[in-house]
Formats: sequence, structure tokens, C-alpha cells
Amino acid sequence: SSGINAEYGGLPFIKIKEALQATNNNAEEAKEWLLAQAAQHNWTKAEKLKERSTSQGLVGIYTTPHRVSMVSLLCETDFVCRNSKFLNLLHQSLETVSEHGVSSVEHALALPVSTDREPLGEAIISTVGSLGENIKLSGVYSTPKTPGTGTYLHRRVESDIAGLQLGTIGVVVSCDVIPADPQPVNQISQHIAGSSDLNNLTAQPLLQDETVTVGQLCETHGFRVLDFCKLSVG
Repeated sequence: SSGINAEYGGLPFIKIKEALQATNNNAEEAKEWLLAQAAQHNWTKAEKLKERSTSQGLVGIYTTPHRVSMVSLLCETDFVCRNSKFLNLLHQSLETVSEHGVSSVEHALALPVSTDREPLGEAIISTVGSLGENIKLSGVYSTPKTPGTGTYLHRRVESDIAGLQLGTIGVVVSCDVIPADPQPVNQISQHIAGSSDLNNLTAQPLLQDETVTVGQLCETHGFRVLDFCKLSVG
């Protein structure tokens, strides 16, 4: 593959390998295959943009009757993260993560999106080519939905898609139970969103009331935090 790699060094190596496999190691046919695929999926443009900073984007939380899933999708400008193509990609990412229940970016990128079954990673590359900005899937999380599952989003953004919530910081908290008054769980979710250090969560003074620790708040209201995840933009 050295000749192809030298000529098309801007293309993903895994695609060069795929081209050779598809053409029985015929270098000339592999080059033609790569050119056609690169044009179709915008690989070259995505490769050129991949080092550009992605300080903008959105966190999405998607709730179904059985799962709560969350992803962070980053881009370069606030303008693009409001674009319908970017929002559609975010929705596709959430549906894919929810359908397969994954919490690994690498795993999620290899999974087929529900609409046309192409891998999510290739759907991202296609959107990069279309919008002309670097886009990265920076975090994913999915957990079974139970009566003890709570969510929080900071700086909410309006969404027209049922079950989809958008913001710049997202938190999913899994508790053994949700108390009759959900406010304590909301307080803990907001604490997680605002905290830069999430080690030993229960021992931390609550951001909203530093006279009480997170653990004391849980004990007072009769629940335990079993798991949590925080994803953010920037």
C-alpha cells in the first residue's frame, strides 16, 4: 500500500486498506476506488480539517421508555451548531447510541446509523464535508431508564424533536430511587454540572448550600447516587 499511501496520504489509512481488499490488492484499481469513495464521502476535506479547534457544539440527551442516552458533538462555530444538518447529525448520534446502549466513542463511531445504515463515523465525515467545519463526537453515554434516573441540561437550546433535549452541559444521574420531591436530585445534577472535580462526590459540599454535603442531602431524602455522567462543550 506504500504507493497509494504516498499519493493519497490525506485519506484515512483504514480506507486505503479497505480499497486494496476490495480490489484484490490491485493498486491502480484501488486508487480509482479511493477517488470515487473520497468524493462521495468527503474524506479528503475531513482529513484536512481534523486538527482545527472545536470549541463550540451541543450536548444532547435523548430519552426513550427504556433508555436515557447523552452525547456531546463539537464543532468550530456557534453558527454551525445551530445548523439543521448538525442538529440532524446530533439526533442520529443519539439514536445510534440509544439503540445499541454504548458508552464508548470508538464503539459508537463504528455503529450503523438507523436511517441509512452507514457507520456513524462516516456520517460525521459527510457532514464535515457538507458544512466545511471540523466536527467531533467527543463523548457518549447510555443507561437503562429507571424510576431513579434524572437528567439536567445547562443553557438549554430549543428542540423540535420529541424526546431530545439540548444544552451546553448535560448530566445524567442514576439513583436507587427518586424521592417524592425530585428537587434534591435536581440539586445534585446541578452540582455535578457546575463542579470541576467530581472525585468523591458524596463528600463534597453542595454548591447551592455549602453547609450540606452531597452525601448528607442523599441521606436526608432517603436515596443513593449509583452512577452519573457529565458531558460538556468547550
